[in-house]
Amino acid sequence: MPIRTTAIAIAALLGLAACEDFAGGREPPAPPPPAGPPVPPTPELPITGPKARQIMADLSLSCLELASLKADMAICEERRGRTVDHAALRTELRDLKWTLQALPRAEASTRCSALTAELRNTPKPQICSDLGY
Repeated sequence: MPIRTTAIAIAALLGLAACEDFAGGREPPAPPPPAGPPVPPTPELPITGPKARQIMADLSLSCLELASLKADMAICEERRGRTVDHAALRTELRDLKWTLQALPRAEASTRCSALTAELRNTPKPQICSDLGY
């Protein structure tokens, strides 16, 4: 019996020593880093200028301008009697935001400016003359 009691006492002491080691100075592991950039918002349909800018929020002004331009072009298409897939536009803007927010701010701004310039080369129908593109 004394050997069994001694073994139990040693196991208990080792267990306490392990607890004291943990509590006495070892730091808990750091939490894992976030999984990536924040998920862009998903506003209600149809997409309007303010909703497009909401998706691209926190990016540069050139990216907000791009979002507004894309929304204006969708409005123009509707004025011309064409069907606009607002869900696809929202997805396109969200995907673009996801890509751009992972880049350095200056690079994202440059990309938005280039895309905006490309879209501005599209002829604007007279019916859309009051829109911003």
